[in-house]
Parts: sequence; C-alpha cells; structure tokens
Amino acid sequence: MSAPLRIRYRFDLPDGSQKTLDFLFDAASFRLSNPPPADPPFWTELGFNRCANCPLSAERHSHCPAALQMAAALEPLKALVSFDTVGVTVAQSERTVYVETTAQQAMSSVLGLVMATAGCPWTDRLRPMARFHLPFANEAETLYRSVTMFLLSREIACTAPASDAAPREPSRSQTEQGPFAALEELYRNLHVVNRDMSRRLGAATNTDPARNAIALLDSYTTLLPAALDRRLEELRPLFEAWQTQ
Repeated sequence: MSAPLRIRYRFDLPDGSQKTLDFLFDAASFRLSNPPPADPPFWTELGFNRCANCPLSAERHSHCPAALQMAAALEPLKALVSFDTVGVTVAQSERTVYVETTAQQAMSSVLGLVMATAGCPWTDRLRPMARFHLPFANEAETLYRSVTMFLLSREIACTAPASDAAPREPSRSQTEQGPFAALEELYRNLHVVNRDMSRRLGAATNTDPARNAIALLDSYTTLLPAALDRRLEELRPLFEAWQTQ
C-alpha cells in the first residue's frame, strides 16, 4: 500500500505564533483521510442547515462529511479575523509555496481543498483538481484547470471499460446549450453548496473569515461560467500550433 500524500499549511499569525494544518490523502483516490473530530460540533450534523441539493442519506450519514473536516481545520484558526495578514507556507511533495495574504483568502484555499476531498457528492467532482492542488489560483488559472479537468473526465468516462463506467450519451442540455453545459450545471450546484455551507459556518464561529472564505470560493461558481467564452477566446492564441495540425 502506498504511503498517503500530504499537504501542509503553516500559518504565521499576527501575534507571532504559528499554526500547522496537515492534510493526508489516499495515494490513489486522493480522498482526505484525516480523522474527523472525536466530538463533532452540532453544526456538522447533516440535518443542520443541510444543503438544499444534498443527495446524502440521513440514515447512512449522521454528519456532513465536508463540515466534519472543516471543523478540524478551522479550530486552530478561530482567533483570526478576515483581514488579518498572515504568512502561509503550503508544502507539497513537488514544491513549497509562500504567500502573505488575508486570513479569509488563506482559509479559502484551505476550505477549497477540504471540500473537494472530504466526501461531499457535489464537490467530490473537483477532486481531480485538488490532486494537483494550486494554492491561491487566480480566475484564469482556475478556469483553465476546471475546463481541462472537465474535458479529461469526459475522455476517461468514454474510454473506461464497460465494467467500470459505460460511455454516456450527451445530455439534452449539452446538445442544446453547448459542450460545457454540464460543467456550468455543476457550478450552479456548487453555488448551492457554498451558500448553504456558509449558513453552517455562521453557527460555527463568532468571527467572519470562514464565511468570507466560502464567499471567495463561491465567487468562482458565478464568475467562471460567465467568463467561459471570453476566457477561452483569450486562450486561443496559445493553441495555434494545435490548430495547424
């Protein structure tokens, strides 16, 4: 069995102290394998401000899997306020990144990683992006990674053995609205998840950086679909060599 993969976030806090968050992931699936809190807070219960589009069964899931992991990640950072300046070192096996940014921006990067890998059926579709985690990605980088992930998911689905996944026919929405209709639909559902997760977090902390962090994540669910055509047109010159073949 392969050793788990690790991503470490180290925070240099305004008071001079440091806090470290270690995230461990299954080497094959990249699912988050950190243990949940031994005594989960009430706001992690599945029925508390449950996402309107949540498909999980209450009989099988007493708690929201993403909220459980968020609870563990937020606890060491609970003293921060949104516009505190923090130094953040993100250590991965391939590279180490350091930035100075606001607490809410730093938490947004952490919560995005957690949500994509903790087991939420909607955000789980972003797990391939999390496997190649790019901390503090901007809009253009996020769109490029999102679109390439989406297209690769279609290729893998179409070429998978029949026992694993049957090729899917394009949906009506895809044929009528264009090749990225399913990606845009995913982002609409992610917006619902972010909106309702923000309500959970409102009960979780007395300060606002966690909710603001979710708001930053949610901005991409509305900006990216709207910017899709424009951004892809901006990227067209990069692919000139492919167009001549």
